[in-house]
Amino acid sequence: MFLDAPPCWISRNILKGKQLEQAIQSLVYTLFPGCNVTNVRRVSGALTNAVYFVTVGNTTTLLLRVYGIGSDEFIDRSNELLWLNRLAHLKLGPRLLAIFGNGRFEEFLPSTTLTHSDLQDPVLSAQIARRFRQLHSLIDIYPPASPDEMAIWHSVDRWFETLQQESHSLPFIFDFDRLGREIDQCKAFLKNTSPIVFAHNDVQYGNVLRLKGTANTLVLVDFEYAGYNPRGYDIANHFIEWTYNYHGDTPALMCPDAFPSTAQQIRFLKEYANGDDNLVDSLLVETRQWLMAVHLHWGLWGLVQACHSEIDFDYISYALERIGAFRKELQKMTVDQ
Repeated sequence: MFLDAPPCWISRNILKGKQLEQAIQSLVYTLFPGCNVTNVRRVSGALTNAVYFVTVGNTTTLLLRVYGIGSDEFIDRSNELLWLNRLAHLKLGPRLLAIFGNGRFEEFLPSTTLTHSDLQDPVLSAQIARRFRQLHSLIDIYPPASPDEMAIWHSVDRWFETLQQESHSLPFIFDFDRLGREIDQCKAFLKNTSPIVFAHNDVQYGNVLRLKGTANTLVLVDFEYAGYNPRGYDIANHFIEWTYNYHGDTPALMCPDAFPSTAQQIRFLKEYANGDDNLVDSLLVETRQWLMAVHLHWGLWGLVQACHSEIDFDYISYALERIGAFRKELQKMTVDQ
């Protein structure tokens, strides 16, 4: 059970300093009467929201998310909150404590966030694979309304339409007619190529927590983009995230050499398949096929962010590289047909 606050907001114009602390204190008083904020610390690396650890009293810590400006263009908040509650009920994620106008408070899990290099650790990678298997199996508990439901095409279609309407906000002229034709090609090629599962859709290192006081127990967090998608898409997305270091010198650009080798992919997929070697072969094919859709999704996301976001990140370079990668993968698939 969580608290649904009366309409109240934290201004995106005061995301640091005393004004921020005062705004958070006021919000905490409203949501948790009698509680006193003693410390606020911002978490680095978030690309959509502003995230803070808020200490209340001497011992209690809460996690606060303030939604990014324009984030409702690409995140279905009602869907996100639905899944947060379902996952918390199954003890697969943090509890949702309270929601307010442009954010929420969550249970704080004493943990450390994985780093870019941690994804290559065989022990941690195997744990992540098991978390994927666990999450994907939730489709048996919470089946979709339609067997053909896919978050990827819903997002792509919505963002593509938004960008056509807001192309004037981009600092260059973009050929949306060409991209529209390429999207149609991609959809046609990928039809019925991978089973639908409940997918996280954004398993990058910053969304994986290692719980303190445990032997490498990992928890997946940040389900903003979660939904029903092909399993090949979700796994392909994770493999591509190996190539991004959001705390490095070039956080918006891929490091292609960091993409998992075939041996690393097979090791991950064997853990996911839980001993089913035939499934590993299928997963290798599905993952390779869905790489292009992953690049397309995040390329469009980057362009929408470039039109709206005030977070200090080079969304333009990010988006153009992802769309370029989408086109390369699409060309490969066309040649292989």
